[in-house]
Amino acid sequence: MKQIKRGLIGAAILLGGVFWGVSAQTTFGYQSPYQGAYGYGMPAGYGYVEKGETETAILPTWGIKTNLLYDLTATINLGVEFRLGGRTSLDIPFNYNPWTFQENRKWKHFLVQPEFRFWVRNTFEGSFFGLHGHYAVFNISHLPEPFSPFMQAYRFEGELWGAGISYGYRWNLGRHWGMEATIGAGFARIKYDRYECDDCGDYIESKTLAYFGPTKVGLNLIYSFGGEQVTRRKEKIRGRGGYVDKYNETIVGVPPIAAPPIIIEEPDYVIEKPVKPAYQPLLSTSYIIPEAEAIKERSLYCTAFIDFEQGKWQVRPGIGNNAAEIQKVHETLKQVVDDPNATVTGIAIVGYASPEGNWDNNLLLSEKRTQAVTDYIGMEYNFPRNIYTVRGAGEDWQGLDSLVNQSVMSSKHRVLNIIRSKDDDYDARERKLRSVAGGDVYQWIYDEFYPLLRRTDYRIDYTVVPFSIEEGRAVLKNRPNNLSLNELFLVANSYQPGTREFNEVFEIAVQQYPWSDVANINAAASALERRDTSTAAYYLAHVKDHTPAYWNNMGVMAWLQGDEQKAVDCFAQAGIQAAGNNAELEQYFRSIAD
Repeated sequence: MKQIKRGLIGAAILLGGVFWGVSAQTTFGYQSPYQGAYGYGMPAGYGYVEKGETETAILPTWGIKTNLLYDLTATINLGVEFRLGGRTSLDIPFNYNPWTFQENRKWKHFLVQPEFRFWVRNTFEGSFFGLHGHYAVFNISHLPEPFSPFMQAYRFEGELWGAGISYGYRWNLGRHWGMEATIGAGFARIKYDRYECDDCGDYIESKTLAYFGPTKVGLNLIYSFGGEQVTRRKEKIRGRGGYVDKYNETIVGVPPIAAPPIIIEEPDYVIEKPVKPAYQPLLSTSYIIPEAEAIKERSLYCTAFIDFEQGKWQVRPGIGNNAAEIQKVHETLKQVVDDPNATVTGIAIVGYASPEGNWDNNLLLSEKRTQAVTDYIGMEYNFPRNIYTVRGAGEDWQGLDSLVNQSVMSSKHRVLNIIRSKDDDYDARERKLRSVAGGDVYQWIYDEFYPLLRRTDYRIDYTVVPFSIEEGRAVLKNRPNNLSLNELFLVANSYQPGTREFNEVFEIAVQQYPWSDVANINAAASALERRDTSTAAYYLAHVKDHTPAYWNNMGVMAWLQGDEQKAVDCFAQAGIQAAGNNAELEQYFRSIAD
């Protein structure tokens, strides 16, 4: 494994050295020999302040970036960085490489490396120091030089996590564009499986190791958004050796002169003509009245893990955790049965088995067990027989695929290849699973995943009566899912707009109907009226159909965020829906032009 370390360290230091040579001169520059008590390159008591020129700076709010060094390795990468304060920010980069090249050469991985940054001068300007964490999953093989022959001869599959520190420097190239160079070192815990270097090569070993060394290197191209414009005055302090610029600490050489007494210039007083304040536009958000439901159809779902004796299908409450699982089904049904406003219209029950044993036997067993559970539960209720839909689904290979795919288990990709094979002989698939890593992997799957596959899924379909506004207010407190989106809208508008009750109903509506564009647009409008742009942005991001109401609310949000041009563009997309807001903006722009 030392060979792997040497390969990684060599590559990272090589890239890091390129940056360090470029940035060192810019970052550390020339240090004044007169650094003293004033901090501006001269001893205390020897110099005077001269009023300098003013400069204008744009301080962005956030930006997106791509690491050009990672781009060279065909790695898809995108980072987002947010300003947190005057000298702090949060950087979140993501890297993904899904490619396999000739001779099974690959550097497949997914990496996330969030970093908290402290900036020496201002956020998004000059030098910064960072504290980062990292997590990655990888599948690599046949790596070329400068990696070690050991990493060329085998395939490695695993994960890593850890933390580190970094240093970097940012150059702002204009209003939106910038460049950034960074390098970091730290710790990583690496857990991996080693295979022969074939697509599904033989498993060799598993190891866990601790790594200390370079953990990041970057040359990032940045595009920034938002921000505010600030104007500040440069001051120069004159000392024995020259002028020191207060802001960028650049030394301007002049011949040494005798030290004069300290002279502090009084600031100039400029009497300006009073400026008429700009007109403040009164912007309106858009709400959509949801369509009323002709029949309010609802469904409840439940999954029960009921144990059976091997090869049998009789329901026995005393086995394992059966009593609690059966009670869970009863409680789900009683939510509807005990509701005077609801009527059960159907009960669908599907039973599944785990893949051990014969496929045909498991299918038959799942059918009998599902029917037995249905009969046992049905004894408690007086439902007609035709209300039930009962099906035994047999072995749940799709569920096994999902569980393995979400795990970080050993030999994960080899197991998934077997599960997803085109072979319709499921018993043959099971035999292949049993052979992986001498049977250890199958035993782990049997203990951890198979119990989750032996289950019974329930769906209870029912209808709910319509409610008046007063009835809706009462139902909202205990059973908000019984209210339609239209009823929730009417209840919300029975309160004064802007009140706590008004806003809460729209929040409940979007929780009950998170997939609904109407619910998300209305919840965003409510958030914008209380100037909560972050919540509004979350809801608007979930809208799929960009209607005029969506664009109008997007325009209001952009205006509140200080992006005037985006607000104008969004209102133009909204058309007649934003006619009033367009008129308000016209009045605002006329006021600032006068």
